[in-house]
Amino acid sequence: MKKTSGIDFQNGQGLVEYVLLLSLLVIGTILVLSFSGVSLSDLYCKVASSIGGGKSCDERQKYCEDTFDKDLSQWQASTNMSVKNGQMCFSNGLQTMNKCSTQLPESDYVINMNDVNLSNGNGYGVYFRTTVDSNGLDGYAFQYDPGATGYGNSKGSLLIRRWINGVEVMTPIAVAPLSGSTTYDVPHDFEIAVKGDTFTVYMDGTQILNAKDSTYPTGGTGLRSWDSTSACMGDYSILEGQE
Repeated sequence: MKKTSGIDFQNGQGLVEYVLLLSLLVIGTILVLSFSGVSLSDLYCKVASSIGGGKSCDERQKYCEDTFDKDLSQWQASTNMSVKNGQMCFSNGLQTMNKCSTQLPESDYVINMNDVNLSNGNGYGVYFRTTVDSNGLDGYAFQYDPGATGYGNSKGSLLIRRWINGVEVMTPIAVAPLSGSTTYDVPHDFEIAVKGDTFTVYMDGTQILNAKDSTYPTGGTGLRSWDSTSACMGDYSILEGQE
C-alpha cells in the first residue's frame, strides 16, 4: 500500500521564524539609533550619498557657519555684539559683515538664521549681495521691522531695501505686513534664498517675500540693527543655493 503523501511543515515554519527574527533585529536597530539621537533619514542620505558618489537628500554644501559657541571672530565689527549661552546677542546701532561671506566666490547662496528673538526695539536687518568700500555700503538688506508702520501696515513690516554708498533707500523693492502678535519675544527661523536676480525670504518655513532686482550681482552678508533694538540669534549659516 502506498503511503499517503503528507505536507512538510518544517521548512515553512523555519522560514517564518527567520522572517520574524529579522524583523525584530531591524526594529531593535531602529530603536537603538533613535535613542542614540541618530536620524534614520540622515543615515539613509549619508549611505546613499557615499554609494552614489554625489549629493543626496538636499545635502547642500555649507559655505560659512557660526554657532556662537566661542567668540565673534567671524564678524568684522563686534560693537554692540556679545556671545551669551551659545547665542549672539546684539543691540542698538549695529552694522557688521560676516568675514567668511565676503570671501565667497559664489554670488548665489542661502542664508539661514535660527531662533532669532527680538525682545525690544524697532528691528534688525540682514545684508546680502553687499560690499563695503570707502564710500560706504552697497547691497541689499532684508528687514524685520516693527518700526516700519507705513505701507499700510500698522504693526510693522517685513521688507527688502537697497543700500547705495552707505545710505538706505527708503522705497522697498518688496514689502509685507508683520503680524503684531508674534513680533516680540518669539523666536523665528529665517531663510533668505539669493539666486540670480531673485530673492526669496521664508520665515518659519513660510514664504513671506519675493523680489527681483539686478542692481548688485555679487557680495557678502551681514547684520544690522538700529535705535533701541535688543535681540539674540541661535546660529547663522550660508549654504549652497538649491538648483
